[in-house]
Amino acid sequence: MFDRKRLVALAAATALTFAVASVALAAPSSGFAGVWRSVDCAQWWEDGRVDCSVWGDSSQLSLTIGEGTAPRATFQDSFATVCANGGSSATRWVSAGSGAYEDVFLWLTFMKSGCGSFGQGGYGAAQLYHDPGSDTLWEDEDGDGWGIVWYRLT
Repeated sequence: MFDRKRLVALAAATALTFAVASVALAAPSSGFAGVWRSVDCAQWWEDGRVDCSVWGDSSQLSLTIGEGTAPRATFQDSFATVCANGGSSATRWVSAGSGAYEDVFLWLTFMKSGCGSFGQGGYGAAQLYHDPGSDTLWEDEDGDGWGIVWYRLT
């Protein structure tokens, strides 16, 4: 026969097991997690056409997204014109933040950023859609059809 302490411990363990299982079932797709690469130029979603005359400087972009319901994320631009034009000795842009899932989108919010280091502060955001068929991410901030297509590296 169970005493009261064992019964309470068993009930707590059972509740914890169900809580962990329900969180696992509610977790978003991990299709966003990984290391992604792109080029800093306008890209047309339908055919992947790249056109730097629309915007961009052809620098290399990288994005790392972690696992979980609030994944950590880092973004890097190998040559940020905002840094170069601002007179910074460092021309690489770095950002760090986290994400939140809403429907089929992952919203990334970058709270730390700067030219060469995170020390400058700053804020930035990105809305990403994962296309499982092509295993790419799509980012179109203003909805005009031009955006960034991210290709999985790992």
